[in-house]
Amino acid sequence: MAAVTFDIVRLDPMELDLDTADRMAAIDRASLDAAGLDLPAPVGPTKLTSLQLGSDSRPVDGLWLAREGDLLLGHLAVELPWRDNTDTAHLRGTVDPSARRGGVGSALVARAVAMARESGRSKIYAGAFEGSDGVPALRALGFSSEGLGVNAVRRLDLHAAPDGIWDRLYDEAGGPAGGYELVHVVGPTPEDLLDDMVTLHAAINDAPLDDPEQEEDVWDTDRVRDYDRAMAGRRQTVYRVLARQRDTGDWAGISMLCVDEFAPAVAFQEDTSVVRAHRGHRLGLLMKADMLRWISHERPEVSATDTWNATTNHHMIAVNERLGATVIARHVSFRLRD
Repeated sequence: MAAVTFDIVRLDPMELDLDTADRMAAIDRASLDAAGLDLPAPVGPTKLTSLQLGSDSRPVDGLWLAREGDLLLGHLAVELPWRDNTDTAHLRGTVDPSARRGGVGSALVARAVAMARESGRSKIYAGAFEGSDGVPALRALGFSSEGLGVNAVRRLDLHAAPDGIWDRLYDEAGGPAGGYELVHVVGPTPEDLLDDMVTLHAAINDAPLDDPEQEEDVWDTDRVRDYDRAMAGRRQTVYRVLARQRDTGDWAGISMLCVDEFAPAVAFQEDTSVVRAHRGHRLGLLMKADMLRWISHERPEVSATDTWNATTNHHMIAVNERLGATVIARHVSFRLRD
């Protein structure tokens, strides 16, 4: 495509309107379709609230739009972690397929990289799905995937699952006769569980990282509260299955699922983690099977769940495949190399 005439505008995320968010979401949808990927794209309200609330009740740190007159050609957001990994920046953006190879993507990335550098960030990350234009585009812009992680996206079709499958897997993993009881929590964490939730969230730090140089996530009660407020503001209903050892009362594991109330058909499997002292008891399968029993009954409009696993996370991959999840996409992490 020949170069097009366009303008790059930086926008305060809190001034983003729904009409613009709808057009941004439409570009995301067109991008996935162009790559032949059967993945859910955010609808406008989901896009709007995600950019304004993130996962910690804070807006993204930078947002740029590329326009040709009134036509939106692309968008890019930058997140600057502030609790941990404060030397990193994360870029996420899309260019409309009809506007590619005309300099739009490189102009957006240049603005974002300059802002990240000015903020003192030495590690700049982005990502793209295998088979999409994003992979060669990032490489052409100086990003490399060498030594970084690849995540496989697996989908579980709830409506096509055999009758009683979740009950059978729940029993197989120990069920009510095992040494652990399961507790259901919907929405924000109750105050009396906040300290325990910190321990359960922190257990995910044993999972493989996209980059070995990344620091572990630092969890405290404020971070749990910020996450819960963000999800509530984004109309993401969080379902948590918590495992507790019967004999000691110790909390042992957590599995989380988020339902986007703006588009609930495909729910997103968030973290599933087990505290190190309680591993080896099939708690991952137990919690996930129980989640699927619960969500199938509680939310019949949810037809599928998607989960991301590092391709090196062999234990969780085995659990998800036992549940019947199959790979529908692969996402490659990139880092800008000096």
